[in-house]
Amino acid sequence: MNERICVMAKRTDNRSLLYWIRKAGASLFFLGFIPVASGTVGSAVTVAGIGYLHWHERYSALFNEHHPLLWWACSIGLVAVSLVLSSHAKETFGRDDPGPVIIDEVAGQFITFFMVPISLRTLIAGFFLFRFFDIIKPFPVNEMQQLDDGVGITMDDVLAGVYANCSLLLTLAAYHWIRGYL
Repeated sequence: MNERICVMAKRTDNRSLLYWIRKAGASLFFLGFIPVASGTVGSAVTVAGIGYLHWHERYSALFNEHHPLLWWACSIGLVAVSLVLSSHAKETFGRDDPGPVIIDEVAGQFITFFMVPISLRTLIAGFFLFRFFDIIKPFPVNEMQQLDDGVGITMDDVLAGVYANCSLLLTLAAYHWIRGYL
């Protein structure tokens, strides 16, 4: 009888409000539970959200390359939220770096577009560059995954976002430089 009470108490402890907030937030309102390519889905939703914020009348003045401090503040805020929500991933999801955790993709993808002029072309290029660096994981992105808990989950995507951002900015600069000579 006592064992049954302990099992029931443990089961209800795992289903606390904080548990569900972490699970819903870390999986981007359960989108992370899509069985195939959940990271790609998280990145695509983020790119769509950035496009919406940029082209929507109310937010277009704020979410563009002319307000880098606001963009950077939002990026830091997203990284902080990702760190908090992906911490204790083993207790919440049962694994150290679970697939359903895609809030880190949101933070990394957002960093990709820092100081980048938003257009349909840059959104598509930034999406593919971020996914490339997130999947390939060049040094030191691959080393970031070895960090503990939420830090390791988040920081590899942050660095992939930095690599994608630098690549996108260099590609745009090269494009405009070449176009200037034609």
